[in-house]
Amino acid sequence: MWHTPDCPQYIIMRINWKEGARRVREQEEWAQGVFPAAHERLKMAAAEMPPGTAAQPFIDALTELVQAQAGTTGFVVLHRWAEILERHFPPELPDPDHAAD
Repeated sequence: MWHTPDCPQYIIMRINWKEGARRVREQEEWAQGVFPAAHERLKMAAAEMPPGTAAQPFIDALTELVQAQAGTTGFVVLHRWAEILERHFPPELPDPDHAAD
């Protein structure tokens, strides 16, 4: 669809694009300012948890995922998520005493 420069629909569309881009920049700036301190609080809270609890794999996985995010300027890619989750939640191996014939 073509619009002339003075088309009201096109003007509204451009205003929405600029407003959306501004909001994304503001959110990114806010997140970059907040993330390091929140990451530190997470690490301190994880360190205070007693080892060996049922929550330990969740704590370790979350801490590692957040650390992976801290090491990138974009998103943690799916294969990295899978590596971390496989490490902390490995698939159960079959029990050789209960194997089906």
